[in-house]
Amino acid sequence: MTSCVYSGIVIHGLHNGESLGFPTANVQLPDDVHIAKGVYAVWVYIDGKRHEGMLYVGTRPTLSLSELTYEINIFDFEGDLYGQELAFVIVKQLRPEQVFKSRDALSAQLAKDCAAAREALK
Repeated sequence: MTSCVYSGIVIHGLHNGESLGFPTANVQLPDDVHIAKGVYAVWVYIDGKRHEGMLYVGTRPTLSLSELTYEINIFDFEGDLYGQELAFVIVKQLRPEQVFKSRDALSAQLAKDCAAAREALK
C-alpha cells in the first residue's frame, strides 16, 4: 500500500462510530484527496506520537447515509481531538465498503476489522 501521509482537521460527526462501539475521529481531508472506499489499517500521528488505528472511507450505506466520510478509530486512545490536525498513513486495505443487514452485523464486522488491523500493524 502507499506510504503517503494524509492529514486533516478533526470535525464533528454523527457519533455513529461511538454508538457501534468504535468511536471515530472524523477527518476533513482536502478536496483533492481521493482514497478508495473501504476499511484500512493505519498509523495515526497525533502530537508527534504514533497510534494504531483503522480508517473507514465511505458513505455509510448500512446507516442509510450518502455523504463521503473519512473516519478513524484510534486504538486505545481517549481524548478530545476536535479542531486538531492529525495525520495518518495507510498500511493495508482490509476490505472494500460493504452494506450490512443490521447495525449489529456492522458492529460484529468492525470487531473483526479491528483484530485484522492490529495484526497488520504488528
